[in-house]
Amino acid sequence: MINNPIVNDFLVQIVAPEDLKNIKAIIQALIDGIETDEAIHEKTDIKLNTVRKLLYKLHDASIATYKRNKDPETQWFTYTWKFDKEEYVKEVTDFYTERLKEREDLLDNLENNLYFVCCMEPEHFKGDYTESSEYEFYCPVCDYELEPYDAKKEKSLLKRRITIDKKNFKKFEDSIQE
Repeated sequence: MINNPIVNDFLVQIVAPEDLKNIKAIIQALIDGIETDEAIHEKTDIKLNTVRKLLYKLHDASIATYKRNKDPETQWFTYTWKFDKEEYVKEVTDFYTERLKEREDLLDNLENNLYFVCCMEPEHFKGDYTESSEYEFYCPVCDYELEPYDAKKEKSLLKRRITIDKKNFKKFEDSIQE
């Protein structure tokens, strides 16, 4: 449920890529029923401040909730954390659905439109027929002619990414059922 490329991409939207390993360990600890930041720290050997920071990021993403209790003896607050599996599944599903739609729209756009690029530096300009005609098929950056853009590689890459995402999401759905 957490070892999936779709989940990785989703989690990187919540935390920096270098925190991916730690956030996954924290999620697993929460799934395993460990409820306090100190206990998660002890189980995972992640610095306590990092555990707390990442727990709050999970909370901000609505994936984890907490209850605050005051210790009558010490007057200190303790936080009991819970993993919200239902919200987690919803958020990952929403992320996947949005990304899939974006990729499918981009693919559809590439397949149904003619694009032009600068013949000298393709990075200068890439536009569809309408936009290119506004510049009279000359690059707005360097004034060289625009040439038709061969989108075969880009379309092939998008198709492959869509297929891989669908397969990975199916694995995610299957892991939820377990």
